[in-house]
Amino acid sequence: MQLFARLGNLSIFPKLILTFIAIILPMFGLSIGLNELGKREVKQQLSNTMNAQIHYYFLSLEKEIQQIIRTQMEMVNDPDLQKLVGLGSILSEYEKSVLIGNLDNKLRSYRESSVYIKDISLYVNSVAHVVTTANTAAHPVTKESMDEVYQAMFTHGFPLIYAKDRLYVNVNEPVAPGSGKAVPYMLQVELSVDAITMTLNSFNPNGETVLFNNAWSIGSEKDPGLFAQIKQRVMPDEKNASGQSSLRVDKKTYLTFYEKSLALDAALLFYMPENRVLGTLKTYQTWSWLLVASSLVIVIVFSYGIYMLIHRPLRRLVKQFKSVEAGNFNVSSSHKNQDEFGYLFRQFNKMVQNLKVLIDDLYVQKIRLQHSELKQLQAQINPHFLYNSFFTLHRLILNYDNDSAAVVSKNLGEYFQYITRNAQDEVSLESEIKHARSYVEIQNVRFSNRIETEFGSLPAHLHDIRVPRLIVQPIIENVYQHGLGDKVLEGRVRVGFEEADGKLRIGVEDNGPGLGPAEVDLLRSRMDQADPGGESTGLINVHRRLQLKFGAEYGVSIARSELGGLFASIIIPIERRDQP
Repeated sequence: MQLFARLGNLSIFPKLILTFIAIILPMFGLSIGLNELGKREVKQQLSNTMNAQIHYYFLSLEKEIQQIIRTQMEMVNDPDLQKLVGLGSILSEYEKSVLIGNLDNKLRSYRESSVYIKDISLYVNSVAHVVTTANTAAHPVTKESMDEVYQAMFTHGFPLIYAKDRLYVNVNEPVAPGSGKAVPYMLQVELSVDAITMTLNSFNPNGETVLFNNAWSIGSEKDPGLFAQIKQRVMPDEKNASGQSSLRVDKKTYLTFYEKSLALDAALLFYMPENRVLGTLKTYQTWSWLLVASSLVIVIVFSYGIYMLIHRPLRRLVKQFKSVEAGNFNVSSSHKNQDEFGYLFRQFNKMVQNLKVLIDDLYVQKIRLQHSELKQLQAQINPHFLYNSFFTLHRLILNYDNDSAAVVSKNLGEYFQYITRNAQDEVSLESEIKHARSYVEIQNVRFSNRIETEFGSLPAHLHDIRVPRLIVQPIIENVYQHGLGDKVLEGRVRVGFEEADGKLRIGVEDNGPGLGPAEVDLLRSRMDQADPGGESTGLINVHRRLQLKFGAEYGVSIARSELGGLFASIIIPIERRDQP
């Protein structure tokens, strides 16, 4: 939820980009997914094809070598060879030479039977003679060299024997090792490494093909180190006759395929870089990512264009609205195009002008209303208070109470001077409280035995607050007229000041009979009415003028007092310090 709230608070430009990205990302994801699916499909098809090719080729090579071995076995049973081996010691030299000539012809014919046969050599122990198809001048074949190949059969594998960098197939009459008997004959076929290598090279030009076992390897590998690493990781065991894998060697990925032949005790391995096969698909993938990147750039550019076309005039319009909100009505915006924003700007200018006229009219009306209510309050001087004040003064003079008479005359003069001579709509709170004190001083002399007044002191830092005139004295006067009018003894009036939350609460309370719940509710409803009707004096008058001046959260509130009577609170802001 917080994420959506943060996204909702973004400006239009990032919202446009995120919207376009949300639209195009599924398409790009589908395109990339299809590319990956095609890549896997091609890779699988390639694997199946390569496995089939390797199996076919290896099967053909295996059959060819097995055919060579079978022909070799047939050659062992040749009558001329058996006669030479069995009767060589008693044959004449002529007979020996005839038999050797016949064997030489047969060996040459045998060599031509397969392209994988390079040379064939035969050693007959009874005549101590070597018959070979090899060029003895370049590669002399002796009994000793053939014996080395024979001994390698026990250490370098069977039936394929790797000795002196050559590959052989050896057949001889079985002789128990360590018996001390000489081998009656040795028939060795040297396979053509060049022919095998050429065939391996033609298997697949995109990769390398190697025929190998634990002791030797023949093939087209150009990097023996790379072949050694791949061989070490894919060398098949007895339970794994074939397989394929994808290996990463030296920061490159290779596809590998191998198959093992139990008959030859050798394996065929083919490996090639993956990018040679999947290069086209990887190119498509690269282009797909380039398409994604270019599309993102297009989205950003397009969003910026929308931002320039829509957000800039909208931001300018919002700025003008904020200026109007701050109270500046001397704003005017223009838009050169006759589009929707042009209409909005023209209507905005009309709205501001109309609003300015309405506010001016309302402000003037408000000021006039304040003046009217203040004049009305000034005009509503209670004649009984004036009569009673003069009768009190007369009584004090007759009783020669000059001090009290001086207090009454002085406060009475200040009271009427404040009401009739001060033309200001606003005064300092200190002046307002002083006027209320003058009224209280007169009433204290008049009701000295009946009513006791407690007047709290106004904090010094609140003296200069500007307030409408005549907001405290009318509330106190309401107490003397209605709250304590019928109080014969022990009447109490308490005026106090309380600060809280940037507001000043001037409380006026008494211990009179007060108002009942229904009367309090009725008075509150009249105070909250826009036009209470009838004569608006006292609490209602002060409440209306304070709300007009400071706002709806200020004014006069009423409640039951702890003293038993009515508690009226005048609420004004402390932070407002308007100058006269």
